[in-house]
Amino acid sequence: MDKRLPAHGVMLSALGREIGCTVFGDVEITGITHDSSKVRPGDLFVAIPGIAKHGIEFIGQALSLGAVAIASDQIGIDSVSDKETPTMCFTDPRRQMAQASSIVFGHPEAKLKIIGVTGTNGKTTVTHMIKDILTSAGHRVGLIGTLGTFVDDELIQSVRTTPESTDLYALLAKMVDRDIEVVVMEVSSHALELMRVEGLTFDVAVFTNLSQDHLDFHQDMDSYFTAKTKLFSRDKSKFAIICTDDEWGQKLAAGLQIDVQTVSQNGTPDILISQINPKATHTDFKLQIEQQEFVGSLNRLGRFNVVNAVQALAVATRMGVSLNSALSHLSTLAQVPGRLEMLELSNGAVGIVDYAHTPDAVEKVLTELRQSCKGRMITILGCGGDRDKSKRSQMGKIGSGLSDVLIVTDDNPRSESADEIRKQVLSATNSNNTEEIADRRLAIRSALAMSVKDDFVIALGKGHEQGQEISGIVYPFDDRDVILQESKNA
Repeated sequence: MDKRLPAHGVMLSALGREIGCTVFGDVEITGITHDSSKVRPGDLFVAIPGIAKHGIEFIGQALSLGAVAIASDQIGIDSVSDKETPTMCFTDPRRQMAQASSIVFGHPEAKLKIIGVTGTNGKTTVTHMIKDILTSAGHRVGLIGTLGTFVDDELIQSVRTTPESTDLYALLAKMVDRDIEVVVMEVSSHALELMRVEGLTFDVAVFTNLSQDHLDFHQDMDSYFTAKTKLFSRDKSKFAIICTDDEWGQKLAAGLQIDVQTVSQNGTPDILISQINPKATHTDFKLQIEQQEFVGSLNRLGRFNVVNAVQALAVATRMGVSLNSALSHLSTLAQVPGRLEMLELSNGAVGIVDYAHTPDAVEKVLTELRQSCKGRMITILGCGGDRDKSKRSQMGKIGSGLSDVLIVTDDNPRSESADEIRKQVLSATNSNNTEEIADRRLAIRSALAMSVKDDFVIALGKGHEQGQEISGIVYPFDDRDVILQESKNA
């Protein structure tokens, strides 16, 4: 499905006045994009500085595809050789790109209830759980996140967890056109730092947790936390639901100036999760809310999934769904692709695929699976290239310590040496239960060959992904498909 509807026309001069920009020339704008390859006739092409290149380098492609005006910073405007092309000069590029996008697409955010979920782990699971509960209660729900954008049940593929503002406002306009009432979206720390959600006011903002990740971008945990807190400012969100299981959640909840509801397994939160009892195929638990006790059952494994589900439940009740209705729906939630996704194997073993790609996530997944596994846990683990290198040895140590067998393999090496990445992962593992198999398919094949009835064959790191990026080329690869294929051939 196309992510962009034709926008209502707006004159460049009027747009410039509204967001406080200097404009040269004038023309009617009928669309806006930052991606030169996606320009349509009548578009305003936004050329802003990127990590590697300045967007103005792609002005030729944008004009050839029909862009009628250019918006950029002073550096970009000064480099425009065609002085006949109308231009708009940004003084605050990312903020003004978002403001312009909202205007061009008719302020779709004002016509929607918007829920934002942030945190290191659990964003995808929580957003999908929220969508599932709200849909079951009769709401028309859109979702924007790692697995793509869903307008009801129609999927639009996306590149980023949180799209750039030009794409984001186009998607919101599409949802308004399709009579969507509520949008649930993952809000990444990158999106908050790079102002991709500028101009949105979230009706509910959710914090799941914080652990080491993205330090190649944020440099340290304090900076990473500061980026996350931007979602919970008074001008960004109306209400917060915070998991206070970790110190970061506790710190966030203590410092907020908006109304907050806390969720935790410990202490005296507003919603206390207790007596979590893992079964073979589900997990039972109890909740204490305002001195009342409630019993629930979740059709997932893992204590962390119970916490995810209770946060989704809290959002749903905030949006008007009855507590009993939301609680009863937890036993029938749809599976989230690549999030503790279970696969039945021909030899009686169980295949499990999860997106865990941080030390904290790997530890939580393996610790929880140990409680349900009757046999051995055989884990396949790699680390992505061009990402935080400091977490690799930690992940290897945790994987080796919590598995009966650990196979270190390739994830998405990207532009890095795959051999060097594996070496870093292996540096802290136990050689007695760890082996190295570079080819991910062969690693899965080996794990399956040594598995027997009741064993868990656990592939971590790639989850829902359908490709493996090596030296700039993305090769087709889906852990779920490969596990099932190799299981049949075993």
